[in-house]
Order: sequence, then structure tokens, then C-alpha cells
Amino acid sequence: MEQQVDAGISRRSFIAGASAAAAVLGIGGASLVGCSAANDAEILSETGPKEDKWIPTSCNMCFNQCCIKAHVVDGVVVELKGDENGPNEGRMCGKGASGIMQLYDPYRITKPMKRTNPEKGLDVDPGWEEITWDEAYALAAEKISAAVANRPNDFMWSSVVASSAAEEYLWFGSLGGWGTAEYMMSDLCGTGIHQFSDIYTTTGNSGPDYTYCKYLIQFGTQAGIATRHGYNVSCGRWADARDEGAKMTVFDPHMSASAAKAERWVPIRPGTDTAAALAIANVLVHELDLLDYDYLVNRTNGPTLVDIETRRTVYDEATGHAIYMDASDGVIKPYDRCVLPTLEGEFDYNGRNVATGFTLYKKHLEQYTPEWQEEITTVPAQTIREVAKEFGEAACIGETIEIDGVTLDYRPACADLFSGAVHHKHCGQACMAVMNLNVLVGSCNQCGGFITFAAECHGFADGNDTVFWPTYIWEPDGLLDSHGMGSAARNSQYEAAYTTEVSITSGGFKELVPVAEMDAHWKFVSQVHPELFNNVMPPSKVMFALACNPVRWWQNHDEQVEMLKGLDYIIGCDIYLTDACSLFDLIMPEACYLERFEPYPLTYYAYKGCGGVDVPWTLGIRQPVVPARDDCPSAIEIVNELIDRSGSNEGYWMFLMATKFLKPEYQEGYFDTTRKVDLERLADAVYKSAIDDEHGLEWFKEHGVYTYPRKVEEMYIFANDRPGKVPIYNDCILAMRDRAKRYIDGVGGFGFDFEYDEFTALPTWMECCDHHIEDPDYDMFPIYWTDAMNIDTHSVYNAWINEVNEQTPWLYAVEMNSKTAEAKGLKTGDEVVLTSREGATVEGRLFVSETVHPEVLSVVVGSLGSKSKHIPIGEDKGIGINHLIPGQDPKRFDHMTQAYDQCIRVNVSKK
Repeated sequence: MEQQVDAGISRRSFIAGASAAAAVLGIGGASLVGCSAANDAEILSETGPKEDKWIPTSCNMCFNQCCIKAHVVDGVVVELKGDENGPNEGRMCGKGASGIMQLYDPYRITKPMKRTNPEKGLDVDPGWEEITWDEAYALAAEKISAAVANRPNDFMWSSVVASSAAEEYLWFGSLGGWGTAEYMMSDLCGTGIHQFSDIYTTTGNSGPDYTYCKYLIQFGTQAGIATRHGYNVSCGRWADARDEGAKMTVFDPHMSASAAKAERWVPIRPGTDTAAALAIANVLVHELDLLDYDYLVNRTNGPTLVDIETRRTVYDEATGHAIYMDASDGVIKPYDRCVLPTLEGEFDYNGRNVATGFTLYKKHLEQYTPEWQEEITTVPAQTIREVAKEFGEAACIGETIEIDGVTLDYRPACADLFSGAVHHKHCGQACMAVMNLNVLVGSCNQCGGFITFAAECHGFADGNDTVFWPTYIWEPDGLLDSHGMGSAARNSQYEAAYTTEVSITSGGFKELVPVAEMDAHWKFVSQVHPELFNNVMPPSKVMFALACNPVRWWQNHDEQVEMLKGLDYIIGCDIYLTDACSLFDLIMPEACYLERFEPYPLTYYAYKGCGGVDVPWTLGIRQPVVPARDDCPSAIEIVNELIDRSGSNEGYWMFLMATKFLKPEYQEGYFDTTRKVDLERLADAVYKSAIDDEHGLEWFKEHGVYTYPRKVEEMYIFANDRPGKVPIYNDCILAMRDRAKRYIDGVGGFGFDFEYDEFTALPTWMECCDHHIEDPDYDMFPIYWTDAMNIDTHSVYNAWINEVNEQTPWLYAVEMNSKTAEAKGLKTGDEVVLTSREGATVEGRLFVSETVHPEVLSVVVGSLGSKSKHIPIGEDKGIGINHLIPGQDPKRFDHMTQAYDQCIRVNVSKK
């Protein structure tokens, strides 16, 4: 296919040329509804518009779902802008603005198609045949129902954040309607992060308290600046904080947007963030003594007594509670009876040698000196000492602040991490090492420090606490407990670790270890090699792929193709024919987000937003601003129809209603649970339950978004001396290890060595898979990074985003450090080949700069390089370096969190 949309063309010529482009494509549904009407009106008629209005809705160009408004003139969207009434305060990023190009993209598909060619491959023509929606629904329902009838796990779904509002319905439809927990999740973002956020802050998303923070250390993330949850909100608050003197240090192999704005960029060898964090902790504890001792005594389990031999927490036999040494009377007793906990020391307890958890942690840190880490990370020891000093001093230990009449401990220092630091083996160690920095200076769950996004909720309206969730406490240790990320229901890591034996329900083995529960990546191996798991869970046979490209969103693309070819039937739901679609059997396109109704895309829980007492609770709406092209349905409508046709409505309704905070009058008897889900009736009940009868669906259609201020005690969970502690000694990880071992031994073992040494109560340095390799021919680490325009969902498929990328010389290139390039005889513009030790290759154009670590090759996103002829704008744009990573090697998994090690060494040569 030669024809390609010019990224720089005007909107009028873009629309006028749509029909011609569709003819070139030669596939069903590539036509533009409203084209003739738009042309008749000449977009903006010389006689003036007949209709001119702004319609509120929600963006879907990335995960954040910002509140926006669409300017519609004579039925044509001519502008998108941020909604000033939303928490994003009228902000819209460049990617959000580009959504107009997705709406009017002539390469979108809008009609269902079935495969006629049984042969499958990336270069094989599927022989798509356009069919009716009734035929598509019947065929999909038949395949899913037959698979589920044989064995529920014969059916699985996969998704990514391109259609995150619909993902909830697909999830509940699979669980409640089809009775399966089988899914395949991309290697996208926060594997390990979410679960350790559960442990440290009660919910799966945490980050800096941007408004009050004065010193931020970022490890492998651009949170709050150019990426991550709610950044359109947090970037403004952090910019204001920077104006007031807040400072930032960024540890990252690549100087992306966050590092470019920092006081200090620290180029670090990939996969070594744990070592740097441990050395900072060493300086705080052993050189500077910059610790919040009051916090360590009263807000952590540091005083908990641990058996020195077994390294397990010791519990009182009578109460089952952890024990402390009470300095007030010299008696060891249950923690909740202790008057003056002892933070340090070793003692005898009924003939057992015990020590406090903090004593063991302090001794453990002795080995991790700044000089020790220098060889591992390449970060100078002096830099570590400077960062530790700045961080500890910025924490303002001992100070308080008053907000809305409540006096709070003020600890304005935060250490944060995300994707770059955890896309590695031993991800759990990185999470504990970095999060413990906040614990040492007393900033975890404190004003200005490391806080959760949605700890508690006392209601969304005055006098209405229908939407309510509390802070939970794990009583045996007094530790804060979790209610997860996507639901306010209690989701205790501790209960799972200590009291619940393993019961496997999916090939992702998410139940095996609780901190792997969300991102069940073992499915990528068990689907192809069930024998490695002793055939506990046979492979799935039918797959529903929602708005994702499973060829490219894991690792080696060839392995992914073979995995997909091994399935009996694949149903795809997307707006484009991606690479993976060439392996699908049925295509059920969804409408563009500007054409579809999806209730409350932000959900209650604020996990797509960001934390902060000045970030309000929010309910929004996504509604059509123009009619859907070819009457194409939304993905939620597709799921609802398939559930209905398979006779599974009641179980589906049960899951949907269980997660909504509904007033009694909207519960039993209000919905006909034997019939297909009525989205508008459900949304109306949710809105009215959360707020009042005046704020129903019709109100949201007119106003778009509702916000309600958070209370101080909802955001800062230690306010008013409320109970709760955070771990500095993670005995629960050892409990998870023992639990997993009992299960694996019970099924006769796995076909690989399960790595129990990854399970440690204290953060421990362990190297990635390829750190020890010293082959001079394979001396470079490829990494990828993201920015606001190239993150989460469709990016280079979009004409405006592609235009920006093409005008930025390094965005579609391989970045290399200038000194490294000189040593290798390479220069900007050279065509190069990257080759893995396993023989996989990718090609790209070199860009030489000072903004990348000397051992690193850096590209944007990492999963680009589309080969689909049906999306010519994105064809061959960017470099899919994840293809270089073997994708089904159990040794590359972090066996505690199911993170996957992207740390590989490659050869780079001139093409």
C-alpha cells in the first residue's frame, strides 16, 4: 500500500480525501460517516454554522481519562479542549488534542469481518469478509459459549489500557458471566508497584504528595511530569511546587522529560535502582542518622521481634499478635499492649534469640555502602551521599503543618519508582528498597511524602456516605491493609499470605503469590508450555482481545505469533487492523471514544487520577459527541450483547452491582438481572446513589463532570492519631514464599526451579539476568522510555502524533551516547542493527547525544515498528526493541511479582 495520509494536511482536505483512502484500503468499514454532510457544509459554511456547541465528555487517548469538551459545528468536531470543571482544570496534553484525528481517521474499521483464509501469519492475507453485526454476535457467542461449556478456562481475554472503561465490563463478564478468571495482561506498567503500594499505602497506586513535596527522587519514572496516572493534574501542582523551591533528582539511564527538568539527572545502569536505593538507605542510617525515630517506633513494625535463626516474626501464642519489647517495664508483650516499644536490640524470648526488625534491617544495610554500589550502578559514591543528605534534610523530621484545622506531621520528601525500575527480575526488591526510603524519614502516608491516591472515602456529597470505604488494619501486626486499586473492596495481601492456601484458577497462576495477583504474566509461558507447570492448567482455546496488539505488547514477536497461532479461535475488538489482527478469526470493531457512551470512566476509586488533599473526588461521563460511524457499537455494548446471547446475564449483573455503591432503592428489584445490562439505567443509578437525585445521567450529559472536595483524614490516613503501621520488615513475603512452596510441592513440583530466594523480608541486591555477561560483542543494554505523546494507547497510528514524532529527530531513532558512538565508529544517521544473544534482530537509525547512559541504547515506547499495511501512518514507525527479549523463559521472571526482566545485552553494528 503506497497511499498515506499526510500528517501535515488541513482538516478540510483530510476529510475530503477519506473516501479515496478507504477505497485504497479495500476492507470493510473504512468509510467516513458524515463525510458528505461535512463537505456539503464545507466544514465551516460561508453562511455560518447552523449548529455550534460544546459537549462535555472524557478523553481516551491514554489511561488518564481526562475531562474534556468537544466543539461540534454542524455535526463535525472541530476542536477538543480540557474541561475547566474537571480535576485536570482545563488542561489537555498534545495527545488528547490529537483525538480528533482518531475520530476522522479513514483507516479506522467500523464493520465486523470474519476470516476466510485458514492459514495464519503476519504476512498472510486473512481474506477478510464483511458480515453483519448479527452474524458477528452469533459467531462470537457460539465460540465463547462452546469453549466455556467444555471448560471455563478454555476461554480467556486480553486487554490493555486503550479501552480501560470497557475492560471492567469484560472482566466482570468473564468472571460472573462465563465463570473464568483467565486473562493475558501486557507487560505495560506497574508490575509489582501496585501490589507493594497496597502493602505500604493501602491502595495499588501511590506517589508523591505533589502540592506539599519539597524533594522528590524518581527511579525509572516520569510520574507527575510526562506520564503516569493523573499527570495532567499532577504536572501543574508539581510545577507550582517547583516555583516554590521544590527540587528533584532523577535516576534514569535516559534523560527524558522528567530528568531534563530535574536539578540532578543521575544516569544509572539499567536494572540497578535497587543497589542505589540501598546505598542511600545506608547513608541515612549509618552515616547521617537522618531518621524519623518517632515514626519508626510508632508507625512501623520496626520494633517487631523476629527469630534470628528463622528470620520469621514471632507471635504471642495467646493473642496471635506480633510481640515487642516494652522499654517501660522490660517485658516482651503483644504490640497492642506495649507502652514504649523498643526499636533496637536483641533479646531472649522463651529460649529463642530474637531481635527487632529494625535491628536486622540496620545490620543488613551495612554491606550496601556508596562505594559498593558504584561498580554496580556506575553512579559515583559522592552522588549517593549528596542525594541522601538532601533527601533526609528535606524531610523536615519533627515538623508539623496544619491543613483545614488538622495538624499533620510534615515530611515533604518522597522517593518514587515505576516502570523503568521494575521491568526487571527482582522487581520486588526494587519496590521495597525505594519505598523503605520513605519509611526511614517518616514520609510514607504523610503530608508532603509518599501517599496513596485514594486511601479512604467518606462520601461524594454532603450528607451522603453511600460511597464509603475505610482504612483497614491487619490486626496481628497492626499494619495498614489493602483495598486494592480497581475496587474499594478489601483485598488483603496479609490475609492471602498468612491464612489462605493457594487455589489456582488461571494459567496466569496469579493466586500463587499475592503480590503477583494483578499482572499474571505466567500465562505467557503456561499457554505454550503447560508441562512446565505440571499441566495444572491446560492452555486456553478461545481468546477475546480487547483493544490490544498481543503480537507486540509482550516480548519476542515471533514467539507471540506462534502462541496466537496455537489458539483455536481469536475474536478481536479494536478500531484498527493491527499486526495481531492478521492472526484473528473475527473482528468486531468498536466506535471511537468520541462516538460512544461509557459511564463514569474515572470510576470512584481515583486510581486513574493522582493523590492529594486538593485533588477532588470525581465522577465523569463519556458520551457520544457525534454519531458513531456506520453505527459502530462500543466495546461495552459488544460485551453486553455477547453476555446476553450466551445466557449469562445474572452472574454478570451480580459482579457489576457488587462493585457499585448503590442506595437500597437501586439494588434488589430495580434492575432486571435476567436481561441485557442497560448501561444508561445503571449509570443513572450510580450517579444518583453517589450524589443525589438531581445529579442523574441527564445532569451528567449536560455538565459532564462532578467533583467533591476530599477531607484531610481521607487523604492522610495517620491524621488525628488514627491507628496503623507500615512495614520495614516484610515477614509477609516470607509467608508468601512458604505458601507457594507448599502448593508447588503438593502438585509434584514445576518443570523449572522456582526461585524462592527472591522472597526476602528485607530489600536485597540481586542482579538481573544479563548483568554478569561480559561478552565484548554484546556490550549494550537496550531500553525504552515514554513521553506524554507516546504512552499507553494508540500513538504513532495518529497523524498528528506521528507528525510531532517525525519532527523530533530522536523519537523514531536509536539513541546512543556520543562517546560510545565515537568509540564504535558510529554517527547520527547511520542505519544500525541490534542483535540479541539469541539471534533476534531489529533495525533503526542512530541518533547520537549526551542524554543517554554510555552502555545504553534508548528508543521511545519499545513496542512500535508496526508492519500492518492497514495503518500506513504507523507502518515501520519506531523500533520494537522488545522483540529482542526472549519471552517465555521462566528464568527471566521475577518469581515473586511476575515482572519480566527486560535487561538484556545486545550487539550493535552498522547495517
